[in-house]
Amino acid sequence: MTRASQQDNDHDPKRRRLLRRAATVAATTAGAGVAAAVGMPGAAQAAPGDNLIMGTTNDAGPATTTLTSEAFQPTLVLQQSFGMALQLVPSSGLYPAVLDAAPGTFAVDDQGDLFVSAGTDAAPTNGWAWTTEYATTSVAVPPTRVLDTRDANLRRNIVSGSLDSLNRLTPGVPIVLALDSYVRDGYAIKGNVTVVGMTGAGVLTVWGSGTKPAASTVNWATAGTILSNFLFTELGAFGAYRSVLTLQATSSPTHVIVDMTSLLVGHPSQVLLGS
Repeated sequence: MTRASQQDNDHDPKRRRLLRRAATVAATTAGAGVAAAVGMPGAAQAAPGDNLIMGTTNDAGPATTTLTSEAFQPTLVLQQSFGMALQLVPSSGLYPAVLDAAPGTFAVDDQGDLFVSAGTDAAPTNGWAWTTEYATTSVAVPPTRVLDTRDANLRRNIVSGSLDSLNRLTPGVPIVLALDSYVRDGYAIKGNVTVVGMTGAGVLTVWGSGTKPAASTVNWATAGTILSNFLFTELGAFGAYRSVLTLQATSSPTHVIVDMTSLLVGHPSQVLLGS
């Protein structure tokens, strides 16, 4: 069965634009001399010498507007009863000048991501605000057995495919394992995969969803062995399930055990195990 069409775009690493953005920075920085001071696009500014007029467009030209306060409380508070209180307009002209902006600078680049200049004047650092668009976090979980084809209770997570009469993986027949009860829209899983009870030499491949990759996860040469291997595999989508693994044996039937130790997610709240 082909499930490529059911692959969730949220699980596609190509959606993350960090490399594309880095290439943009490199291209615009090459050959550049000393960068000029940067002016933030779309900032609310008053005309030189005038007050800031709310509800209208204010243009200070090349001048910089500075707000100074000796109060311990925030200098500027934006409060709105509904909708967004502040918008930074994306700009295609940030680079390379923004790379020399003063620490504390925020700007939105032409990819729609928030650029941040931090650190100190003596040791500035540049980067992008952490977002789930291109970054993940690894959340350790108690070691949890999510599949054991020898155990009827642990076969309940299988949502597609079939086993042989002895509940082993049938060569060439993939099974789909749903982990939605453990994680919501997970990116990847870390753990161990074990094969046992095989009848001869064979290969096990574990992946997310879609077309079976050519790589193998565990290989064995003889019958009657028990082999384990570290598992770090992207999760996929299948039908209504958003966090699945696909497993397929080649050449020899085998029992399979999957133990989970960590989940990669955009935010720790996506991990449901233990909640």
